[in-house]
Amino acid sequence: MFPQMMWILPALTACVLAFALTPLARRAALAVGLVDVPNTRRLNTRPMPTGGGVAVFAAFFVTAGVLGGRELLPFILGGLIVLIVGLIDDYRGLSAPMKFGGQVLAALVFAWLGPRIEFVTNPWGGMIYVGTFAVPLTVLWMVSVVNVINFIDGMDGLAAGITGIAALSLLAISMEFGRYDPAVLSLILIGACVGFLPYNFNPAKVYLGDAGAMFLGFMLAGIATDGALKGAATIGMTVPTLILFVPVFDTACAIVRRLQRGMPVYQADKEHFHHRMLALGLSQRQTALLAYFLSFLTGFAGLYLLRSDQGGQLVVGIIVILFAWGALRVGLISGPDKLQKRMFR
Repeated sequence: MFPQMMWILPALTACVLAFALTPLARRAALAVGLVDVPNTRRLNTRPMPTGGGVAVFAAFFVTAGVLGGRELLPFILGGLIVLIVGLIDDYRGLSAPMKFGGQVLAALVFAWLGPRIEFVTNPWGGMIYVGTFAVPLTVLWMVSVVNVINFIDGMDGLAAGITGIAALSLLAISMEFGRYDPAVLSLILIGACVGFLPYNFNPAKVYLGDAGAMFLGFMLAGIATDGALKGAATIGMTVPTLILFVPVFDTACAIVRRLQRGMPVYQADKEHFHHRMLALGLSQRQTALLAYFLSFLTGFAGLYLLRSDQGGQLVVGIIVILFAWGALRVGLISGPDKLQKRMFR
């Protein structure tokens, strides 16, 4: 068991650093023109600096370098690559293939130097050792998480809050299986998100930008790989996916919705979870708090699945059914009747 100070110090240090560095990153972003200009798809009505990700990155790795685990190189190199790719995209714009290529490169570096996913769940019971597919499976997992966090970063406080909640669940899993390094990194990530949120919660003063959102996704995926997927092969992918179920489900709905409409899956729209909640009359703060609540709910479900020998599949099934029902009700995806009308009108 960690001493009490080990619970507090990493998170507190990262929190203080993120809180202190974010105003500096904001001023630097304004000075160099790193701003998010309003358009028909954006929620902001005035240019917003997007340098918050740099502050979160710096807070995370300064703290990790002093207090963190022993095997930081994969996190540092991979995180730096996604940060640079994101900054270029924020500043000048990148094509989807180039952005994706940068994400794959970062994930490859991580998988080559660091932990990998070595087992997947067997639907008929037990686990399957993936052998030579460990690297491509790890890359697929990491790129997927990077993108689901980036996709949901469309409203004040959403990505940072959800990331902090997911990191809290990963902390619990790492502690459950005695994984010291990912537990400390989870604490640091929680602290960095909490320190950043006062500037990012509605009304936001600074955005994460693609650089920050992709960095948060990369850290979540890396910590999950090292703490949950490596520390306890028997849990497979189900528990980490449940922990990230809100952004994962939102991304899945976006893919289904765009396929239903004959759109490219990478083409952005204004019908993500937060867009639909705002259209139903919720404020940005209420929408963010609802997303936080749902993330806590699925995180608890993931921890229950981890510790329960019975009822796990039922819990997962109930969550999927409830979320699917909600998606149909609020218009995240179209039901069969609406789809048929759209196809044959």
